[in-house]
Amino acid sequence: MALAPPRPCARCGRINRGPCAFCKRRRDKESDAARPSAKERGYDGEWTQFSNAWLSRFPWCGQRADGALHPEHSECVRLGHRRYADCTDHIVALKDGGRRFDRGNLQSLCGDCNRRKGIELEGGFGRARPARGSR
Repeated sequence: MALAPPRPCARCGRINRGPCAFCKRRRDKESDAARPSAKERGYDGEWTQFSNAWLSRFPWCGQRADGALHPEHSECVRLGHRRYADCTDHIVALKDGGRRFDRGNLQSLCGDCNRRKGIELEGGFGRARPARGSR
């Protein structure tokens, strides 16, 4: 398979074979600097303890407080896969009015499904957030 010819990055001038990794890292760093810290967003020691207890009780991706597997935000459930969850996710984000410890607003998700939900619903990777009620 032939490689793309090297070209200078339009932003920094470095020679690359494809997207400039230097500029991507710089954009990511700038984006992270503008974001509030995890603690400022409500993810502190109390949340960590709560989340660990939640994942012990509801260990599967897509599982909610009723114990059932919900496909709404879990690709794993839609595909019929049983995968251990890595995180406790707020169904309605805290910044959108979701309540922090409301068991009806929580679900267990694996890292892949949580990232996918963040991208699709919360405007991840610099995408515009969908209008409320459009999903």
